[in-house]
Amino acid sequence: MKQQVATNKENVSYGSSPYDDVFRTLVIEHKDLVLRLINEMFPGIHYEGDEEVKPLNDTYFVNQGGGEQDKKITDSAIEITGHDGVRRLFHLECQSTSDGSMIIRMFEYDVQIAIKASSDFSTDHLSVNLPESGILYLRSTSSTPDFMTVTVNVPGEKHVNYQVPILKLKNYKCDDILDRELYFLIPFYLFNFEAEFDKIEAGNQDFIDSFNIRYREIYEQLRERYEAGKISARTYSKIIEMSKKVIMALASNKKVVREEAEKIMGGQVLETETETVYREGLNEGREEGISEGLKEGRKEGRTEGIKEIDALYSWLKAQNRNDDILRAIGNETLQNELLEEYQKNKM
Repeated sequence: MKQQVATNKENVSYGSSPYDDVFRTLVIEHKDLVLRLINEMFPGIHYEGDEEVKPLNDTYFVNQGGGEQDKKITDSAIEITGHDGVRRLFHLECQSTSDGSMIIRMFEYDVQIAIKASSDFSTDHLSVNLPESGILYLRSTSSTPDFMTVTVNVPGEKHVNYQVPILKLKNYKCDDILDRELYFLIPFYLFNFEAEFDKIEAGNQDFIDSFNIRYREIYEQLRERYEAGKISARTYSKIIEMSKKVIMALASNKKVVREEAEKIMGGQVLETETETVYREGLNEGREEGISEGLKEGRKEGRTEGIKEIDALYSWLKAQNRNDDILRAIGNETLQNELLEEYQKNKM
């Protein structure tokens, strides 16, 4: 018996979660990480890592029961232009809890993305290209499928099928992630220990010690790769920052787990590294336009923009606000807030 699509979704909200925010931040700000994720998610695709990636930030809608619609900004829709000039659309999502309707929402977004970003029409013809869609499952079980299938039936008794691959975080251990350079997955790595949270909270020292050893391992090896120059300081600091956000959300009511995980994170970004991280981010902003704050400053004629950023950095450094320095890299909103605070302090 085929399952009917529900039309009455009581109290359903598809709002953004902390995990969605982390996921989209990595998709938008770190193209090298998302390109490797795409290579893993779609086996027939191989990007080198330096292809052009364009975010397709737009507003899309999901229909709910009673004629209501839920609005969503889908920052995880991107356009990639390969070295061969071929342009492809991708729609990526992460899912922390299966609710049975993910496939419906994926299709709704896919159609809207296709119409807005890749449609060609005349008075008597419409052509749309659906994006390549994939989902990262942060939690999964033995019954979680490897892909979802969408069947579109069209008039004339014709139909077309396409698959939405599912990447399951639990299938990736420390060595898998590092060997394949799937650094995108590291901030979510704590999910792989969730089944042990209660034992850790109960004070079982064996589980606490085991957790510390295994959870620390991936970050120590990541640090070694950073120190060896295999990943940039900006990427390294963003992974640590996003990991902290996941810890705060996933272990919000697990005090022991949170404290143990934060101890590990606390040893990752040292004060002596802060200047390297900041300077690299600043140089990337100058040379490649990564720092949106500096770009906007140039557009508005703020010729003293770079000097202001340097002065801001020195001011924050003098106050031992190294976390603010790290978080401001590539974050236009926070950068502007800190600049405003700095300017008020000078008055």
